[in-house]
Amino acid sequence: MSIERIDVCFVHPPSIYDFRTKGIKLGPISDVVPSTPVFEMYPIGFVSMLAYLIRHGYKARIANIAVQMLSNPKFDAEAYIKGIDASVFAVDLHWLPHVHGAYHISKMIKHIHPNAKVVLGGFSATYFSEEIMKEWPWVDYVLLGDYQEESLLTLTEIVETSGDLSAVHNLVYRSHTGIVKMNMPERSSEGIKRVFIDYKELMRNTIRYHDIKGHIPYYSWIKNPEGFTLIEHGCQFSCGFCGGSKFAYGGRYGPTAPMFRNPATVALEIELVQETIGAPVFITGDLSAAGTKYHDTLFNEVKSRGIDLPLLTEYFIPPNAEYFKKLSKAFPDFSAEISPDSSVESIRYANGRGYTNAALESSINEAKKAGCKKFDIYFMIGLSGQRKTDVMTDLDYASYLIRKYNREGMDLDTFIAPLAPFVDPGSLFFEMPDRYGYRLKAKHMMEFYNLLDKGKSWEDHLNYETNTMSKKDIIESTYMAGIKMIEINASAGKLDENTAASLIGGIRDYISGKPYVSETDMGRHLTYLNKQIEWSRKHRITLLSASVFAYKIYDSALSKLRSIKTRVQ
Repeated sequence: MSIERIDVCFVHPPSIYDFRTKGIKLGPISDVVPSTPVFEMYPIGFVSMLAYLIRHGYKARIANIAVQMLSNPKFDAEAYIKGIDASVFAVDLHWLPHVHGAYHISKMIKHIHPNAKVVLGGFSATYFSEEIMKEWPWVDYVLLGDYQEESLLTLTEIVETSGDLSAVHNLVYRSHTGIVKMNMPERSSEGIKRVFIDYKELMRNTIRYHDIKGHIPYYSWIKNPEGFTLIEHGCQFSCGFCGGSKFAYGGRYGPTAPMFRNPATVALEIELVQETIGAPVFITGDLSAAGTKYHDTLFNEVKSRGIDLPLLTEYFIPPNAEYFKKLSKAFPDFSAEISPDSSVESIRYANGRGYTNAALESSINEAKKAGCKKFDIYFMIGLSGQRKTDVMTDLDYASYLIRKYNREGMDLDTFIAPLAPFVDPGSLFFEMPDRYGYRLKAKHMMEFYNLLDKGKSWEDHLNYETNTMSKKDIIESTYMAGIKMIEINASAGKLDENTAASLIGGIRDYISGKPYVSETDMGRHLTYLNKQIEWSRKHRITLLSASVFAYKIYDSALSKLRSIKTRVQ
């Protein structure tokens, strides 16, 4: 079979390359996000860069190797890469838990396609760019920062014409003599204007390259898809643990943050989601904190386009009544989430969240009055100044919130998870650990790689402890909190007794080293049911979504036939 040549292939690796054969106990580190512990969700920037290249006449595709590995225990990554003939392979190393997978996948690509160029990008690749160029000789380039649509386009043109690399903004590369060079970053606001999350091109690509699994954002997306968009570059806040905070952005990841995208563009992206996949949409970034002028403009754009989709919104500070009233008129079917991180106000303040429990509850009340369908509250273990007793306080507060608001008719869920497995490079905690009471086990990229390579469980992967919680405390608190949260949900009638007992049994089996559910189905979470995180199942049927669904059925049937044929032979 002939292999079509393309210009750029975006490759997303699993967190740990050989997770299927190492017998790793992946644990609860991703239980409150759509991704599994393999962290198979690729950066949303893939979709924008893919569409940007296609609009400029280039052939590009996505290869989500992590999803392929989760979907099929016999999936052969090397054979898959051999079947892709690209001039440029763009591998993401955005969050540091992917360092092991990015290391092995990028090395494999170079071995299979020695004439292709391998480029890494993302926050972690940016932070450790010098170390990458020194320690990973198979990597040709690193693109610094985010929103690199134009830089990647220019790099692709130069690779295919043997042009001058000095023309590529934000590029780190080696000269002919082996000297590492770093080009000037783009400091204007033009980069954010080029971002466009185009699900139409993504869906077309799944058919064009006969590869649904290689293009979907995460493992369970095909069963319950959702669209993503974002309103800003960077953030207004400097929460201590966050590698994407205002502090982290300063001087490292590009122009000054935050920078806001055009509300009309965001509305157009949501309209395209409605037309293509007909799925609920998650807006990343705090619409309320963006200001009245911004969200009023967006809501007017949404109403003028006749958009009628469920919306999930996230908040960094609690919104007020006026905001929720406006939101409910633009999106009658809306849900919300916020991360106070701790119910202890002094701890919350110390970690960058400057509001009271009274303000939080007032905001939840106003959301309920405005018709909010679901409100999720997230707490964290391993914060600066936090103790094991504070985690118990969080659980008591979670129980209070669940009972209060579900009794009053609004679906409210609370989640708690460890700050894991690593403290983000570039964050306040990483840059000033002594000031915030952290002791870090790893600071350099290959130290993080070794934690993932040698560790047998998420416990081994942890790179930190604090002055108030030892590593043992963090681990014990995580298991205790997981069990307690299940008991809270069962007591409130949100889980039946059998399901609760099964989940708690799975956690205890995990702790004791017995076989547990995620060993046989790595797409399952350990401490929460997947459906508790999926916030809406309201979808529209569209031509493209129906085509993809039909192709999924066809592909599944074809795979079964091949399996039968192999057994007969």
